[in-house]
Amino acid sequence: MRSLHRRAPVPVPVAAAVGRLGAIARTAIVTALVSAISAISAISAVAQDVAKEGALFLLVPIGARAVGQGQAAVASRLSGEAIWWNPAALGWSIRREFTIDYSKNFLLTGTAANAVFPAGKAGVLSASLLHFNFGDQLSTDQFGATIGTLYSKAAVFATSYSATFGDRVSVGLTYKYLQQSQSCGGSCQGVLTYLVSTSAFDLGAHVVAGTKRALTVGAVARNVGFCIQVVDTEQCDPVPARLHAGADYRIDAVSRAAPGLTLHFTGEVVSRLGFDDSAFRAGAEFGVAERYFLRGGMLTASGDGSTAAVGLGVRQGALGLEFARTFGGLSSDAGEPPTYLTVRFMFR
Repeated sequence: MRSLHRRAPVPVPVAAAVGRLGAIARTAIVTALVSAISAISAISAVAQDVAKEGALFLLVPIGARAVGQGQAAVASRLSGEAIWWNPAALGWSIRREFTIDYSKNFLLTGTAANAVFPAGKAGVLSASLLHFNFGDQLSTDQFGATIGTLYSKAAVFATSYSATFGDRVSVGLTYKYLQQSQSCGGSCQGVLTYLVSTSAFDLGAHVVAGTKRALTVGAVARNVGFCIQVVDTEQCDPVPARLHAGADYRIDAVSRAAPGLTLHFTGEVVSRLGFDDSAFRAGAEFGVAERYFLRGGMLTASGDGSTAAVGLGVRQGALGLEFARTFGGLSSDAGEPPTYLTVRFMFR
């Protein structure tokens, strides 16, 4: 028997207002796209001559799913952690979500809390808070006695807006406010302490291609912003801006042969804004009944020095749990392979 309960129709004035809001938001983001592209072109000419970069923690990967597929994530439809990879992926979101990402390696511990708020035709809003702890260092006097503790930390607040144009194009823009500090508890004579901050932007797009919509092409400019100054003007270092471009391809033959199974291949190229020092990433994700996932990938010149990765994922209803581990790089060589864990909560 059909249910007699029907959803109440949205009043015409409200629907019209939402439609106008969506149109205004889309116009605003297109304007931002044009402005950001112009800024990127100008910064690119300068970035080619820059050998030193600051705030390198911005290159540390966030989120077990992206890490598990070799960080080849620019064209993937990631969830909350997409704010750190390509905000355009958030434009496809239809459910509210809260995600906690945890990472640990030989050099640092990172924690991120991400929230996603779809707003219908008005687009998708997202916010995230990321914290890095680089560890504590003891300060000693000339006799070797401990007289203080040096604390090194960094934090990034990010907020993004994403919107779709039709059902094949999504664009997104992220603003990041980052802060880096080195403070002392006790006495730290002769040791530099500081608290510095700056801002940066991410600008990305997704385009779905093909009659079967199996191919998604993605591109993003990450960490385009101002320099970060630790001591004086001469030491004002640019943030590590990067360009990412790649694709995600769904192998439909797998689903036809065995309903319930999915297979995605992903790949991307990463470079500085001057299109030099290119790196390559490739990965795959195999899914069973949209509940169990196995991931793997390989990469070069990653932010954490890793060269390969594996990952697992499990989803049950509104809860998701993902795990990834990378291999290669300083942390692995030190006997502590980087580990990533994501806990995901989804709401209607």
